[in-house]
Amino acid sequence: MGQEIKVKTGEVKEALSKLKHSSDSMKASVPTDVKGQNHLDTAKKIEELNQSINKIAASYASAFSKQIAQTESAVEAIKDTDKQLASSMKTK
Repeated sequence: MGQEIKVKTGEVKEALSKLKHSSDSMKASVPTDVKGQNHLDTAKKIEELNQSINKIAASYASAFSKQIAQTESAVEAIKDTDKQLASSMKTK
């Protein structure tokens, strides 16, 4: 019981803020209309793949944002629990 767990919430929040900003810029910018007047099977396949990449990138960014929110919530819970424990120790 003599070990301490220290969470530097300020540093964690700063890192999460940076992650939020980086996740906002994680948009795939591949063209989804490459075939134009071209009717080649390869062009159609490339267009399908590019659309899939865009969907996957959007899903990843969404999941990443949810993970950041969960981490922020966990940090706040740790902080609140620490305060409660500290105040209960002071009253005893």
